Amino acid sequence: LVAAGAMSARASTRCAQGFEDAAASLARSATAARISAMTSRRRAHATAGAAVAADDEHLLQSVVKVFTVHSSPNYFQPWQNKPQRETSGSGVVVAAPVPGGVGILTNAHVVADQTFVQVRRHGSSVKHRARVHAVGHACDLAVLAVDDPSFWAEGTVTAHPPAPLSLGDTPHLQDQVTVVGFPQGGDNLSITSGVVSRIELTNYAHGAAQLLAIQLDAAINPGNSGGPALGADKSVVGLAFQNLANADNIGYVIPTPIIRRFLEDVEDDWKAAATHMPRPRTKPGQAVLTVQEKEEEKAIHHAGFCSLGIKCQPTDNPAMRQYLGMEGDETGVLITEVLELGPAAGHLKKDDVLMEVDGKKVANDGTVSFRGWERVAFDYLISLKRPGETVETKIRRKVAKGGEESRGGGESESRSDGDDAGETETFTASFAVQPRAPLVPVHQYDRLPSYYVYAGLVFSPLTQPHLQEFGDDWFNTAPRRLVDRALNDHPTSPGQEVVILSQVLADEVNAGYQGMHDLEVRAVNGREVKSLRELKVEVEKGTGAKGGKFLRLDFVNDRVLVISREEAERAHGRIMAKHRVPSRMSPDLVE
Repeated sequence: LVAAGAMSARASTRCAQGFEDAAASLARSATAARISAMTSRRRAHATAGAAVAADDEHLLQSVVKVFTVHSSPNYFQPWQNKPQRETSGSGVVVAAPVPGGVGILTNAHVVADQTFVQVRRHGSSVKHRARVHAVGHACDLAVLAVDDPSFWAEGTVTAHPPAPLSLGDTPHLQDQVTVVGFPQGGDNLSITSGVVSRIELTNYAHGAAQLLAIQLDAAINPGNSGGPALGADKSVVGLAFQNLANADNIGYVIPTPIIRRFLEDVEDDWKAAATHMPRPRTKPGQAVLTVQEKEEEKAIHHAGFCSLGIKCQPTDNPAMRQYLGMEGDETGVLITEVLELGPAAGHLKKDDVLMEVDGKKVANDGTVSFRGWERVAFDYLISLKRPGETVETKIRRKVAKGGEESRGGGESESRSDGDDAGETETFTASFAVQPRAPLVPVHQYDRLPSYYVYAGLVFSPLTQPHLQEFGDDWFNTAPRRLVDRALNDHPTSPGQEVVILSQVLADEVNAGYQGMHDLEVRAVNGREVKSLRELKVEVEKGTGAKGGKFLRLDFVNDRVLVISREEAERAHGRIMAKHRVPSRMSPDLVE
């Protein structure tokens, strides 16, 4: 029995040892399988990466680094510029309306206020002179042309010449996107990737426009601007242009619908100015422009994107909808203001309910269906239209008893939902859309400021760049009255400007007025002025009962300034020499 027990114990030990060996063997097999799978995946990724690198060598040659020298105006002293500065950005070669049909697409802020632009191909050390062919500051896009044939040729370093990349469709949420460019922190090409996390209307920081943008979780840093965002098929799905401050890996890309609309407008403008353009070429860089041709070919400035010229508010509240006569299944937004010079003036009215735009229903929050379950603000539909195109809107409007209000066509109905509701009707209104002309320009890139000097008094139109001279916190540090005019007011007549006394160049003729600056001019010798040119004309008249001996200026804060004309005429040369002002007026005011 003892021997049998011992044999049984040894047998159990061998059995347990066998189980442990089997388990260890299985574990080793599973580990080996996992290692094999990981190795296979790594080999597959490495093989795919090598294939992508081999296939994309020509693609990377289409991404360039842009070197720019900027010289921005000094709006406090508009007759001179600030010290020049150098920046760099990125660009991509695309089919564009330029001589030869191929140009470089980049951001407008990369070349804003430029005095000298160069581009360099990936893998090359040679910089080539480029010129700005077209620029749209509202959408932050620009097209560069390179006339040097060697830029488009096969080089000794790279065997592939830069070829235009195709524009793809707007990516969907969670689609993988690769951003290529030359960000800060190095000089060579950088490639990052991320996924599409949001698509909606976004404020474009450069031009202060609300346009469609793609939000990525890829890193977009200074220098990435103008670099392409590539989809899975290697087509350009957007152009990197800005990131979100104080946030990690939140970047924004200009989508292809905005890019296409910009390129189409540039093509139309280019054809319209064909008589002023240089001779056509069969391919990029076929011939170098002469100096005379370069002088004749001015950059095309994009007119901007269209709007309805209205202000709206949501109608989420049920009482609001009932008061406006909206039925249970109707949606829309309440129009709170129609700009006097806007496209909708004479067609839409305050307190109308905007229900549809081009057949698409407007929700109570002001959005329309975009793709499937995605929604964007209805302004997107207007932004894609070109100047002069027609938009069709469906409106619900309250009408006075007796039908005094114009019905405008379409179906009408009578409703009485309370003593204050009144009757309402629905109708369609069609009209042409145009870009909005602001009272105070948001930007003044690539142009010299207008100014006029008389007896040391410096006059200029109010612009947001002038207010931005007060610092990054100009909302709070600039004169409050001027800030309100810039942000809240709209023109009431074509060509209207807010004319200000910018500063006073000290001299005995204007003694006592040196502390007057940044004041809006209301009238000159009793005549209201609505532009700097009108002010110049009134100041130089010097005739009439109110204008012979003295010049009187009235400001909106009820202050008054009086100058002796005779003394002013004697003082002009002295003041100009003392303060080193080369001319009494900007070139645009010289007749």
